[in-house]
Amino acid sequence: MKKGILLFFISCLPSLVSAQWNAQLGVNVIPLIAKTLEVTSEFSHHPGYSLNVNAGYTFKTGFVGIPDYKIYDYISDRQTSGAFLKAGGRLYLRSLTGVQRRTNFFVGAAIIVSQYDQTALRRLVTPNGENTENYVDVSAKGVSFCPAFSIGFSRRIGEKFTFDWGLQKALVTRENDFIGTRRRNYQPGAGSGQSVFLSYFQGILSLKYSLN
Repeated sequence: MKKGILLFFISCLPSLVSAQWNAQLGVNVIPLIAKTLEVTSEFSHHPGYSLNVNAGYTFKTGFVGIPDYKIYDYISDRQTSGAFLKAGGRLYLRSLTGVQRRTNFFVGAAIIVSQYDQTALRRLVTPNGENTENYVDVSAKGVSFCPAFSIGFSRRIGEKFTFDWGLQKALVTRENDFIGTRRRNYQPGAGSGQSVFLSYFQGILSLKYSLN
């Protein structure tokens, strides 16, 4: 699964570039706080819309969100790893007429394929509900498919660079195999489910380089 996602991403680049699309490549730095590397790419024929393909990997993160609401769910040392792929598009609202703008507002939508591999320790309790000092290993793994939506701004810097900033909201759907409280589980490519209102929000802050 991990190799398949990365190979698909790599195979897309030559075909789109060779088709005379305007191609840009960059890195979203916000997920780095969760030990997640996300490589971004964008392809366009028209300044008003584009195709986006992002891919990345989460490296054994224990990140549960900002702020971290301490919830005791008998789980400790929770770690998440996994590869992900995002494929979708954007509309640049100020350029739908075909006029290239230096600063633009965008809205986007994508499908996220997220592979997750989680491990943790679960504290054992006695039949009457008292804590013990004993722990057992627990784990969960699988693949999740979910839609995501994004809004933000994009600004051109010179002829080769573009700076993006905004927010992504993912609607995570996966099997009921969360370790402990659902809100404290991190989903690669989607973010943390920490809050009822802000669950699976992830920031966008990337500098893209034009390959053309």
